[in-house]
Amino acid sequence: MNVRLLLEFDGTDFQGWQRQPGVRTVQGVIAEATEAVFGERIAPIGAGRTDAGVHALAYVCNFHVDTNIPVKRIAAALTAHLPDDIVILGAESAPEAFHARYDATSRRYLYQITRVPTALRRRMVHLTRYDLDLGAMAGAAPALVGEHDFTSFTPTLNERNPVCTVLAADVTETEGVVTVSIEANRFLQHMVRVIVGTLIEIGRGRHNPEHIMEVMGKRDRRAAGPTAPARGLVFAEVRYPR
Repeated sequence: MNVRLLLEFDGTDFQGWQRQPGVRTVQGVIAEATEAVFGERIAPIGAGRTDAGVHALAYVCNFHVDTNIPVKRIAAALTAHLPDDIVILGAESAPEAFHARYDATSRRYLYQITRVPTALRRRMVHLTRYDLDLGAMAGAAPALVGEHDFTSFTPTLNERNPVCTVLAADVTETEGVVTVSIEANRFLQHMVRVIVGTLIEIGRGRHNPEHIMEVMGKRDRRAAGPTAPARGLVFAEVRYPR
């Protein structure tokens, strides 16, 4: 059976999605749960890598397993062996060839920023002390849409393919929380966080909205703003062909 899981997780205490020796990761914890339920440790395939501290609202992964447990009971069986910071929102049988990463057509991230200290949401938003010009930030974001070389927005200098296609990018504000939403076919390491750091610089008035295009054209990480903290970043959704 090819099992597809829909996950929500608080990434604060994880070193990202991908399993690494000696550290706590989402993939590693789920692999431990599959071993407890199915008697074998299975490395689930994730929709994409996430940085340490990044959260997820609707993250998809899949794994193949030979089991007599009905798929409708798998979520409950795995949940019994999962910590509170990972929740399985759903489990279903997927086509044999389904691959959570390679079949994805796009992924969407949200980044949340606030100027008001919050106790309840402190692990999920980036607190900044600066006044931000929402209009300037919102005016800069559409320039990201399209197929571009995003070398300026990643620290990974040896990225083999720095070209990504951004399908949508916008900045909104609701009840004092500024949200940057970006959907793309793929993302480079730290790409969203560096984009957000650059937008914050624009929001502070240090650059005009057109600066985002200048940064992109330079293809130099030093031209962009600082990398925004991981805590404000959420993997919001992943899309697949119908």
